[in-house]
This record gives sequence, structure tokens and C-alpha cells, in this order.
Amino acid sequence: MRFSERTRWAIALGAASVRSRRRPILTLDESRLTPALGYVFRRSWLYPHESLISILWKFETANALSGVVVARLMGLDVDPYEGIAPRRGLVDVRRLQESLGLPVETLRAALMDPVGRRRYSDVFRYCRRCLAHGYHSVVHQLERLSTCPAHRRLLETKCWRCGREAPYRVNVQVLEARFHCAYCYAGHGGTWTPDNAEPMKPAHRSAFTRRYLECCLG
Repeated sequence: MRFSERTRWAIALGAASVRSRRRPILTLDESRLTPALGYVFRRSWLYPHESLISILWKFETANALSGVVVARLMGLDVDPYEGIAPRRGLVDVRRLQESLGLPVETLRAALMDPVGRRRYSDVFRYCRRCLAHGYHSVVHQLERLSTCPAHRRLLETKCWRCGREAPYRVNVQVLEARFHCAYCYAGHGGTWTPDNAEPMKPAHRSAFTRRYLECCLG
């Protein structure tokens, strides 16, 4: 789906309130699509089996980057507004590894891998309590699961305020939302920042790891 110029302006204006209080930490050499002056990103911020979108939200937030800049990390041939599905075979993992400095294995585990009977949703599925703590897992996208492995509450697709469903794609619209609704920017009870990042509870880590091993590797 391609966006008109008017829609692109609407996305940019809607995200302005989310970005207005942030001050840039770095500049980016967009011609090379790699950080020119270094960036802030700690592996301790990542939780087990975190989705690529969740990882990019944290990278974007920690470095006060725009969704356009981060979307361009997907490749020069990818329209940042149309985006790309975070799926193995579509995302250039090596390119991301060079940009984010994360292990290839971590990035591969963050991508959907629809093989055999393993099916993932094209709509963003989430646990509201997980999002409030700055976390979304690739496990949440599995169609066979209806509840969050950690909180045991039903996974949602529609925004509690506007009722719309967001696409599960790495594009400007989704990236600008940063743990909020991609359309109305409604929050889910919390906003992740490097200052309030906390380790995941051991029981929750075990729950997601168990589900990942059962459903994503089995």
C-alpha cells in the first residue's frame, strides 16, 4: 500500500507530539545508512525473543531518530512509507547487524519465519501490559496463540481508543508510534525510555522462551 503526499504529512504531524520533547543525540549519515558519530544502544535493554519492531522502537527512542531514518535501515530499495514485513528472507540481517551492532542470531530470532504450519499475523498483535513495559515479541504474532505467554491475557489487535488495527510492517507509520497506536498515538499505560528500562521478570523470561522454543523452532 502506497501513501499519498497528504497521508505522509498527516503521519509526520501526528508523530510530532511524540517527538517534540526529545533532543537529538546523534546525527546519521543517511547516504551510508550507518551511524556517523556512534549511538546509544545497550543489549541489556533487549528482552528474550523481542520483535524487530520493538528493537527498532528502542533504538529510535534512545537516539532521538525519526521513523524515516530508521526505516531506511531496511535498505535503499525499500520505500520507508510502504515499508517491509519483518520476515526472514526479506530483511537484510547483515545490513541491520552493521547498523545496530547486535548479534546476527538476535536479529534473526526477531523476525517472522513462516515455514510449515507456522503462521504469523500481518496485523500487529500485542499484550497491553507488555507494551506498557516497552516490549513486543515475535511470539505475539503467532496466529496459533491467543494469549500472552507471560501475562496470560488475550492478545489485542485493535486500539482501545480509535479501534483501528495497525499493519505489522517496518514503516514510518509504525516506527513513529513507538509502543503507541500507529493511528491515534494512544498509549498503553507506560512509555519506554532508557531511563526507566528494567530487566524482565525471570518468570516472564521463562514463559516467552518456552513458547518460542515450542512454536517458533518446533
